[in-house]
Amino acid sequence: MTDYDYVSIDDLLSRLAGVKRTAPGKWIAKSPTRNERTASLSIRLTDDGRVLLHDFGGDEAADILAALGLNWVQLIPPHLRRKDAHAKPERQGFPCFDALRALSLDCIVVQIAANRILDGLPLMDTDIAHLQAASRRIEAALLAVGVRP
Repeated sequence: MTDYDYVSIDDLLSRLAGVKRTAPGKWIAKSPTRNERTASLSIRLTDDGRVLLHDFGGDEAADILAALGLNWVQLIPPHLRRKDAHAKPERQGFPCFDALRALSLDCIVVQIAANRILDGLPLMDTDIAHLQAASRRIEAALLAVGVRP
């Protein structure tokens, strides 16, 4: 396989761990850039065959592709490779439901921290670190679905 050979969505998904189909043309999976217990990588196949990737854990899509031994060119369907390279593609973001699903664990972290505060208990250093990481992922998810925090 060369750097220019097309990689189908099925081939891409076969390279990922923990893949779950969430809807037609939509999946979540574990990011290949880190060891994680819950899926944070959202994958979407657009109507014209393009693949969209968003990692709600914060890693760049290019880094995810590199971890899989792939590059962006390999995800461009052959029928789109001949189009005008300067044409602006239609923007298709990620549905809010995908963002919420990816943030489910972060919501629990925030809830636990809020309960500790309401109960008058101090937050430990590890609690604060988890809360800060959850906050970063929530902010990234808001941006991915088009909300400016």
